Amino acid sequence: MTSVDTNAVLNRLLILHHRSLAAYLSYAIPWLHRDNQAALEVMQSIAADHRAVVDRLGERIIDGGGMVNYGHFPLRYAALHDLSVDYLVTRLVEFEKQLIAEVSKCADRLRMNPEVHAIALESLGEAKAHLQSLEELTAGRAAAGGV
Repeated sequence: MTSVDTNAVLNRLLILHHRSLAAYLSYAIPWLHRDNQAALEVMQSIAADHRAVVDRLGERIIDGGGMVNYGHFPLRYAALHDLSVDYLVTRLVEFEKQLIAEVSKCADRLRMNPEVHAIALESLGEAKAHLQSLEELTAGRAAAGGV
């Protein structure tokens, strides 16, 4: 894979993380009530992890002579304003499943470059951990009668 192709895949990974639903919700704070603190903390942690991945990917793209493309938030996110954290956690579960599939594809395309492949695999591992955290929240709410 040429450096141009590698940078294109890295930019795809960067956009997936920089314009993630968790990142969006860090700007458009959802409706909260006192029982949502754990969910809010998980969402904020995911957004922080995504920002860290974006920083690493951006540095790698620039080091490789490429230009960073930050992309745009999907317009469908605008429909999620003022919704409850309870609802948004279920949407985040769906998003993380999609993210895992996309990051896995990108990691596969980067397998011939060990340095960037490692970054992709780390972000894949984080996405799987995020999904597990979100699913635990969902299961906890269901057990408490909140879903």
